[in-house]
Amino acid sequence: MKTFLSRIFFSYYARRVAPFFFVFCGAELVEVLATFVWDFPQVDTSAAPLAHSAFSVCVQTLTAFLWGIVPFLIYLFALPRRLHGTLADRVVSALIFAVFALVCVFTEVSELFFWEEFRSRFNFIAVDYLIYTTEVVGNIRQSYPLAPILGGVALIAALAVAAAWRRLVPAIPAPGWKTRGGVLAGTLALCAAAFFCVDISQAEGSGNRYNDELGKNGFYSFFSAFLKNELDYEAFYPTLPAEEATRKIRAEFASAGTPFVNADGEDIRRRVIPRGPEKKLNVMIVVMESMGAEFMNENRADGADLTPNLTRLSREGLYFSNAYATGTRSVRGLEALSAAVPPLPGMSVVRRDGNEGIETAGKIFADKGYKTRWIYGGHGVFDNMNHYFGSNGFEVCDRASMRDDEVTFATIWGVCDEDLYRRAVREADASFARGEPFFNFVFTTSNHRPFAYPDGKIDIPSKSGRAGAVKYADFAVGELLRLARERPWFDDTIFVFVADHCSSCAGRRELNPEKHRIPLVFYAPKHVAPRRVDFLVSQIDALPTLLGLLNFDYECSFYGKDALAPDYRSRAFISNYQHLGFLDGAGTLVVMKPVRQILIYRGDSDVPERYENSAPAPTDLAIAYWLHAENWRAFLRPEKK
Repeated sequence: MKTFLSRIFFSYYARRVAPFFFVFCGAELVEVLATFVWDFPQVDTSAAPLAHSAFSVCVQTLTAFLWGIVPFLIYLFALPRRLHGTLADRVVSALIFAVFALVCVFTEVSELFFWEEFRSRFNFIAVDYLIYTTEVVGNIRQSYPLAPILGGVALIAALAVAAAWRRLVPAIPAPGWKTRGGVLAGTLALCAAAFFCVDISQAEGSGNRYNDELGKNGFYSFFSAFLKNELDYEAFYPTLPAEEATRKIRAEFASAGTPFVNADGEDIRRRVIPRGPEKKLNVMIVVMESMGAEFMNENRADGADLTPNLTRLSREGLYFSNAYATGTRSVRGLEALSAAVPPLPGMSVVRRDGNEGIETAGKIFADKGYKTRWIYGGHGVFDNMNHYFGSNGFEVCDRASMRDDEVTFATIWGVCDEDLYRRAVREADASFARGEPFFNFVFTTSNHRPFAYPDGKIDIPSKSGRAGAVKYADFAVGELLRLARERPWFDDTIFVFVADHCSSCAGRRELNPEKHRIPLVFYAPKHVAPRRVDFLVSQIDALPTLLGLLNFDYECSFYGKDALAPDYRSRAFISNYQHLGFLDGAGTLVVMKPVRQILIYRGDSDVPERYENSAPAPTDLAIAYWLHAENWRAFLRPEKK
């Protein structure tokens, strides 16, 4: 056996595979070291966490290499023995190696840019970006010097091929087909074993998110994300007995002002009894791309005046200064604001199958006689947005429905915010002319890389960074209100300004609440008195709070609650795909992650407590929320009640 293994692994195959191994592992090593140095102050450099990360990334890199080398092993197996070592063999091997090296180098370089944006190895976002190539490739072209980057990648790959040219085909006889078949079969067996034994979650648990991410191989992380877009909560996360979970979640919504439609059962469908006469005001919800609370003037340590208009609105309207976005992607914010559902593990409800005909703001307002529109400056096929809104009570108005003369400036993501707002105002004018109240759900794009916007609008040049995009987005809000004030419908319209998510989610914890804090402003000078609310609220509470301001009498199964109700109790939901967070009003953060792990952070501490049977009440309440919401397809369909 020893002689057999020596003959296979230390002679012919070792020499043929060695160039692939060294370029694959070498590129990964450079990328890991680069990200380690990049965020060195955030990394836990203690021996145990570093050893955990190093071991994990080695295991995942070797596993990814096994999968990556399979095509070359198939070639060696299929090639007749008499052709091994010929010029044709050398040329084909060099071509295969060139493609392999190009993919390796390109992927590692791409991961560096991904790390810059998300401080993470490839995850679900990368999978989404691979699907929506038009927007993503366009964004990359507008954000980075693509020609030099691709030229550098090609040069490195070419140098690798030149260095490996003489080593790709050793001057020794090839083994017979049985040996070659045995090598291929053995590699495939190892790949199959690794599929079941090596999981991306094994890189986690160091106690520091940066260490966890450094412990992941980019190829393997991407593969894992591709397979795990939607996770079964009950299979991977902490659970409670069904009866206990139902009791807790129904107790959370039990109120004299919201009696349950069904006295018994599992659902939380309830009738919301208004506190006064109904106000049939027009509504315009403006969801602002990446407009985290950190950009509000009051939160800026540098004193920069980036949000004068939002700052003024926060003083003249109903301002929730301590609101939290549910996730890190736009579809999370859209899900929370339109359907008031907490973030489920994996992808948003906006992206999931079976999301048609569920209970959303569109249905509530349509039932009240409103004209409901989804207005987006980009192409709504991205992230399934058009299908979701179009299937849930909204008329779709995206980039494809805009005339050329409506567009003064655009990026790959969509038209500038001013163009979008002019479209929203025109749609409002059309509804007013027909005598119908309107509900416009508007989603902006200007505060997004490549941070490009029309010249001459603000004192920061276009494409100079995030600060300029934020200031332009705020400027456009001022232009929207300037236009709206000229309309006869302005006095009877309530505007809601809210972010979809923050610009960054990276921090030392698995989940970092400060990276989810967003502004939430209700503005209607004739109907909503100025007020500042500093207690914690969730993004999923925005819709029920709006309906409460309008005094609507309606039925719903929303998981959000009216933050102005007398019995409102603060809590918020945050997430990052596989990590689910529940934040209570006292500052306790419960983080749930696969497989059935619970961490509890108290106050500002970065050191979590492990879950014990004596864990505090927020733990079980958080579990009850997600256990119930896992069945959203059943509970959010009113026609099935």
